[in-house]
Amino acid sequence: MKISLIQLKQNSLYDFSSPDRMWTAQESGRLSKEMVEQTLSIMEQCHDTDLVVTTEAVNYPGKGNMDAVADQEYMSAFSAYALERNTYVALGLYTREKGKYYNSLILYDRQGREVTRYHKVHLAGDEQKLLVAGDRYCTVDTDFGRIGLSVCWDMQFPEVARHYALEGCRLVICPTWGWESLYAQARAYENGIWVASAMSVPYATGIEGIRVPSQVISPEGEIRAEAARDRGMALEAEIDLTQPGREHEKRMRDRRPSTYGRLVVCS
Repeated sequence: MKISLIQLKQNSLYDFSSPDRMWTAQESGRLSKEMVEQTLSIMEQCHDTDLVVTTEAVNYPGKGNMDAVADQEYMSAFSAYALERNTYVALGLYTREKGKYYNSLILYDRQGREVTRYHKVHLAGDEQKLLVAGDRYCTVDTDFGRIGLSVCWDMQFPEVARHYALEGCRLVICPTWGWESLYAQARAYENGIWVASAMSVPYATGIEGIRVPSQVISPEGEIRAEAARDRGMALEAEIDLTQPGREHEKRMRDRRPSTYGRLVVCS
């Protein structure tokens, strides 16, 4: 199968160096729309792909503007793209449901139909004050294989990827604003699965320090494709979901959950 990761270059709405900056609803709407349009523009570069993955929260409204979250008006454009291009689309979006806000990953099938909606389970930083955490993981059977859905901070927790591996997923996708090879390669290697992330480039700089660009990582922990550090772009790669990593079956078989104590018991 062919996967396409949509890496964005963030605009001033994502300037977190000025934490006291508050955006007006008008400013938020304009800048949020700009990011959505950038996403769709980069998606136009993708051809003959099976799965397009956007970055996290492409409609982020800026600090102080949760009431300005726009989701429904954007969903139709991504649904139409999926239908027109005959591809699955995994859309990272802030969503509003019954007065509550979520950091979501919406999956559309090749007919542009919403297959499932995953709400980020592990909220980070200020998200814990503004958003509601999800309480379930989403495993999806597609025509190219079984995949698992995650968002950003979720992948810092090894239990998430292990859950998906035990559920038979061959690929875990992760829209994010922060991606690190340290844990990313570990999640792939320790579970014998593919891991793919669509990253964002920070507003004021390129991707620096411990963080890395969008990546496709093999079940052996090898980086098979990596985007640039300084710009938005589409990263495409051919991957084979028919075979797990060479140690996958042994790792799943030789687990001893009865010895894991607090790891497997809610407290």
